[in-house]
Amino acid sequence: MNRFREDVEEYTRFAAKFDTPVRYELLHGNSHEAISRIAGFYRVARSFSRKFDEGIGLARYEPVLSAIWSYQPERSQDPIEAVLDLTRDLKRLYRKEVLSASSKFLWFAWGREIIIYDSQALASIQTRFPTLKPKNYYGYCSAWRTLFAEDMGEIESECLRQAACMERWFHERVFDWHLWRLGKRQSRASGNADSPLVIGKR
Repeated sequence: MNRFREDVEEYTRFAAKFDTPVRYELLHGNSHEAISRIAGFYRVARSFSRKFDEGIGLARYEPVLSAIWSYQPERSQDPIEAVLDLTRDLKRLYRKEVLSASSKFLWFAWGREIIIYDSQALASIQTRFPTLKPKNYYGYCSAWRTLFAEDMGEIESECLRQAACMERWFHERVFDWHLWRLGKRQSRASGNADSPLVIGKR
């Protein structure tokens, strides 16, 4: 049995329910509502204290949105640098380290190229790269890409078999889902279960 069958099935449902419509809302609809939904569902809202937006007379997450729009894919900026720069911007604005949140927000803004940083996925990656340290985004992306390249063909084949989306971004998110599922299993085995990739620990 294809080891990505469950991941393709589950992410297909999740993308239709959340990722795709919320991304459309962020780019073409009520961006404040969309960013609020992303922050809530991915459980990063606690990293963005209201005293730094509503507390100074701004709309909720207005500084986040303003920062995100400074990093658009058409600027041809390196996606890793974009995530790290956004992380620095948001840390300056909200006084917290927000690498995982920044990668998630920017993925919704770009819809491609951005590799989402997540602690559950990190745990999975560390089984192959045990010296990889948390918050090392360059190292994380390098290891992620190495593992994705190994499994890309199998993911593509399973997506084709299920008549799922055949775009690169979708295959990358299926792989994210797969990493989270393995990381969650490891956490449960160690008695440290956490939320899924889409709402993982930051």
